[in-house]
Amino acid sequence: MSRGVVAIVGAGPYGLSLAAHLAARGIRHRIFGRPMAFWAQIADAGGERYLKSFCFGTSLSTPAPGFTFADYNAPRGLETFEPCSMANFVDYGRWFQQAQAPWVEPVDVASVERSGDGFTVALHSGESFAAAAVVVATGLAGYAEIPAVLAALPPHLATHTSKIDAFATFKGRSVAVVGGGQSALEAAALLREAGAEPQLIVREEAVGWQTRVSPRRTLYRMLRSPISGLGTGPKAWALVHFPGLAHRMPDRWRVAFVKRHLPPEGAWWLRPRVEGKAPIHLGVALAAARPAAGGVELVLRHKADGGETKLFVEHVVAGTGYVVDVDRLGFLSPGLRRTIARLAGAPKLNATFESTAPGLFFVGPAAAMSFGPMFRFVVGAEYASRQVSGRFA
Repeated sequence: MSRGVVAIVGAGPYGLSLAAHLAARGIRHRIFGRPMAFWAQIADAGGERYLKSFCFGTSLSTPAPGFTFADYNAPRGLETFEPCSMANFVDYGRWFQQAQAPWVEPVDVASVERSGDGFTVALHSGESFAAAAVVVATGLAGYAEIPAVLAALPPHLATHTSKIDAFATFKGRSVAVVGGGQSALEAAALLREAGAEPQLIVREEAVGWQTRVSPRRTLYRMLRSPISGLGTGPKAWALVHFPGLAHRMPDRWRVAFVKRHLPPEGAWWLRPRVEGKAPIHLGVALAAARPAAGGVELVLRHKADGGETKLFVEHVVAGTGYVVDVDRLGFLSPGLRRTIARLAGAPKLNATFESTAPGLFFVGPAAAMSFGPMFRFVVGAEYASRQVSGRFA
């Protein structure tokens, strides 16, 4: 790799953490994006929104002491275990950015193209510059997954949860929420609390709920089910404390593990805001969706007997999560994307998060298929930042 500037695309938790580590090593870099923009958009949609993960497992990373989420919350009298407000997390991330990466450039990257053994990076401001390496740290932005059956509906009839600007705009309207995970369950709660009439459409036979974890535990409980930044239990503990272990697994095993780990379920604090508050259609699949006068006609297929039920609503919200797909990264040139080997649509990465396109790195959720489920969450930012900054050093 030629010596020169490193370009970081994205100013969320992973991008900001990497910038802090690169600065500590004296490595020249530029970082682009609006700090915590993805999280801020979700938090600003209104209602009581909280992180599903433990607060202590949602810290951005820097070699400097005193910048964990708990370091920010504790002196302000805010929650340090769970649940932590999403708006609070955005404030923390921006505080971290101002202290650890004040050089963030709030402009979007328009394109990245191969140029010799480096890259040409073009910004929406009109500037272009040469970069020796590029790190994609765009988080979940651009990866919203909408089922094919809903994809043909116009935007005024169907919306992904991440694209909702304000839940209050649905006041007085009937809304079907598709999905049984945290995103869908929280959307149903927020819609009802904003005055809408939501109904949940869940493929599973029952809604899964997490149980509340007490921070005060017996020695037996701590040994049997240790707490880590990824949750409770030996598996989560091992993933956090040996973050490079999953990368050594055969690809097919790791990909299958990532897909089945952490099934759809809701946080314990969300349960009383959903159960008994909105109709829930269990064990049904969305078979069809077509525009109808004043809304959408849905066809629900019952998994038990194959029977079908029609449901009319004024809008559909897809709480169907995210799927990483390199081809959705439009700022990477088509030629560059073609040189990236894939694992289930995500980039195949080496031990330092470098793709098969030399000099092009991916951190965050895009790295999960290569490194395991921990990297779908903020808790993976420290390991990724140390590995990537160490590679450049």
